[in-house]
Amino acid sequence: MRQIAFWRALLLALLACFALPAAAKPAARPVQLDQELYRTVAERVRSGEGFYQATMAAQRERTYPVQPALAVRPPTMTWLLALLPSTATRTAALIALLFGALSALRKSLSDRPPAEALGMVALAVAGLFGAFFPDNVYLHEQWSVLLIMLSLAAQRRPSLMIGLALLAVLVRETALAWLAASLLMALWKRDAKRAATALGAIALAGGLWLLHAQLVAAEVRPGDLTSPGWVRFGGLPLVIDALRRNLLLTGLPGPLVLLAVAASLAAMLRWGREMERTAAIGSAGFLAALTVFGRPDNGYWGFMAAPFVLLGWPLIVREVLTRLKR
Repeated sequence: MRQIAFWRALLLALLACFALPAAAKPAARPVQLDQELYRTVAERVRSGEGFYQATMAAQRERTYPVQPALAVRPPTMTWLLALLPSTATRTAALIALLFGALSALRKSLSDRPPAEALGMVALAVAGLFGAFFPDNVYLHEQWSVLLIMLSLAAQRRPSLMIGLALLAVLVRETALAWLAASLLMALWKRDAKRAATALGAIALAGGLWLLHAQLVAAEVRPGDLTSPGWVRFGGLPLVIDALRRNLLLTGLPGPLVLLAVAASLAAMLRWGREMERTAAIGSAGFLAALTVFGRPDNGYWGFMAAPFVLLGWPLIVREVLTRLKR
């Protein structure tokens, strides 16, 4: 019966996520440029063109910068999407991965009180609503965050956990915050084998990124645009904008957003188990980096942390109720 109740609640939450994009007011400009860029590249790669040639050409056509290498996303997601024939099938794959990640998260919480486990899953769902917006299947963050969630749910299987976190980094570099968090947790627990595996994964990700940078540089032509960079010291305004990618934080005033997230992360570190602590350390590192890196239009990066930043609230409720019963 508990499993049935869980899936009913999950279905209702997901239906609400479906309803939000459907009810949203149509944008004045229907084409979302980044998503359209990545869709175009996926189609060109599917037709047989090389990733770097296709990407550089598509970015030039849209007067996008192609250097430094950070201006070009890694090829992992595009290669995977190019295996599927259409946006519809790619969206179906993303939703299937979402259900799989939520199911894995719920299974990893099977030894928790049912209300606490359900609360965590519901709060995670609130941070995943972006997956249901049209064409967001082409945003790297939507895929990478689900791989991070699968990694966190695999805490009892360290090799799988680190492998999934590495794959998340290969899809979107900002997932490195959670892979680094796995390393810090391993060091804190004095688990030399896990720490070595995590360090090896970070080194491998770094090596593959350097290869990516070389392949990008090989395609650069004279006159190609250069990005103005991402070191902007945007501070808390960018952090608040990013955090509003969680549906429950969208309409809240900035100070309340920060307070809710700070309390949640503190609770995850204080009362959480390894999964919550890893999620908290990764999210905190990611948000700290946003105070330095990121332009005002990069708030969508917040999809990376949105499912995790409120997972501490069921722990807060549990502690409050426990103390009230004393």
